[in-house]
Amino acid sequence: MEVKNILVPIDGSKHSDKAVKLAADLAAKYGAKLHLLQVLLHGRLPDDIRKLSDKPSKPEPGMAVGAGYVEPSEPPEVLEDIADKLLEKAEESAKAEGATEIEKAKTGGIAAEEILENADKANADLIVMGSRGLGGLKGLLAGSVSYKVQNLAKCSVITVK
Repeated sequence: MEVKNILVPIDGSKHSDKAVKLAADLAAKYGAKLHLLQVLLHGRLPDDIRKLSDKPSKPEPGMAVGAGYVEPSEPPEVLEDIADKLLEKAEESAKAEGATEIEKAKTGGIAAEEILENADKANADLIVMGSRGLGGLKGLLAGSVSYKVQNLAKCSVITVK
């Protein structure tokens, strides 16, 4: 298998951090381009992630949707600031592991769909991602992002614990 492009979705979780290190090591060994992707977070953010941004917080109210409830979310400018900081941190980590060609991107939307779409855009030969992100119990009940990506990706997928 030839590896020229590796996509790594990041969310600031421990598993995501480990995925960046593994993907960067592989990129260095194969001379591959590393594509770091941050799909804007939503819902209630863990305190350690929220404090990455010094922008004022005025969470947008939650709302009833069908039989469910959507949690309040930070304003878009806060989410974009957090995404930029997560991408910077991931880039530093990737460089420390030897990756030299790194591209960063952020996008909004449904995480699994955005990961798959960006994998196609990057012509990814490999996706390396954390097995668990920041989704918590709701993610387990709805089907995890990593599970969806593993089953729908056109390329190989490595999940990191």
